[in-house]
Amino acid sequence: MLKSVILVVAGVAVAMPAAAQNTIQPQPVQTATANSDVNKLVCKKEEEIGSRLAVKKVCLTVQQWQERATDDRQQLERVQQGARGPSSGG
Repeated sequence: MLKSVILVVAGVAVAMPAAAQNTIQPQPVQTATANSDVNKLVCKKEEEIGSRLAVKKVCLTVQQWQERATDDRQQLERVQQGARGPSSGG
């Protein structure tokens, strides 16, 4: 009996790292159409930075999600432009 319990626990311990690697993919932000309400509250789960398992719930309006996506895209483009630019030799 004890041997079977140990085997089950060992099997679960081996499977845990593989299950922990599943990440939550961000949902694409849809643009608001004339029929949708930009003030509608939308909640999404986001991964905590620095943790493989922790998630937090973020609630914003449709308009705020759109603004956040635009800001993120612009910031990424600035970083990419800076990485491609000439390096300053100093």
